[in-house]
Amino acid sequence: MPAEPLLQSVIEQPNFERRIIRSHRMEIFAEKKAAVTNSFAEDVEIGLTAYPKYLSPKYFYDVQGSLLFEQITATEEYYPTRSERWILEKYIEDLNSICESIDVVSELGSGNSEKTKIILDMFAGRRQHLHYIPIDVSDILINSSRDLTRQFHNLSITGIISDYEQGLSLLSQIEDDPKLLIFLGSSIGNFENDEIITLMQNIGDALYEKDYLLIGFDLEKDEKILNRAYNDEAGITSAFNKNILKRMNRELNADFNLNYFQHHAFFNPQKHRVEMHLVSTKNQFVHIGKLGRTISFYEGESIHTENSHKFSDELIKEYARQANLQVVKTYKDENKYFALSLLATI
Repeated sequence: MPAEPLLQSVIEQPNFERRIIRSHRMEIFAEKKAAVTNSFAEDVEIGLTAYPKYLSPKYFYDVQGSLLFEQITATEEYYPTRSERWILEKYIEDLNSICESIDVVSELGSGNSEKTKIILDMFAGRRQHLHYIPIDVSDILINSSRDLTRQFHNLSITGIISDYEQGLSLLSQIEDDPKLLIFLGSSIGNFENDEIITLMQNIGDALYEKDYLLIGFDLEKDEKILNRAYNDEAGITSAFNKNILKRMNRELNADFNLNYFQHHAFFNPQKHRVEMHLVSTKNQFVHIGKLGRTISFYEGESIHTENSHKFSDELIKEYARQANLQVVKTYKDENKYFALSLLATI
């Protein structure tokens, strides 16, 4: 028989609204739209009036951006998704064995939960009931959650549509049973060093004794492999990068002409990261109606949109230590391009 849902009363937060979505095994908490829109506008104003100009990569992931990223993961050049899937499929039995007493799985940046299904399939198959708590900034979480409740009869879902900080805060109120928190992909590399430390500390604060964190790290490797991964021949990464301009046009009443900006991505060996930029191809002015501002660009000027840092084993251990976590196990693919590290509280 289908398991009873684990949906339960939680402390309401003023920045969230609760939505019941059809299924009795599914509940969604969404950060209120006004708060999200204001944050986007504020961050755009700060970033585009700075020198050099920049934008936060978290704003890539509206519905269209999330769909484009899924297409990127299927390109021949982009190795992280294939490598991570290989790791999950090879070592899922071992992961399940370590987490055999856990029946709660939460996820940061869940997207369409495609790779997560490898974990959910194993865990749901070995447990009477499984509670999944995805956290993502995009509404894509709603459709993916519906699909998962259809696929797994003993799965209940409490989705959180928000940024990571707010989501982790709400997570600790929703569920205090032992859980596996997963952060797949290489999203941790999008943050600056101090931001990585802060995020890891926030994650550490959200974990209790007997909880685990499974987190993906893109490892250091030949820069030719890295440059190809962020400059696919089909131009999907370029479209993904430029989608943030479309989002500003749509949500902030801006008038960016996408033809006047060029995607530029390269490995910076001094900073151990791939950088992604949008470069102005001419002197131009862009008006952003919601901000009441006109932003000037000179030919060759860049908007720095994303960093993707690459990691070593030693650096992974250091970030874990600063969050009061320890590395229990590290799984790597056969090429040693990517690592999934299993961490626990000290």
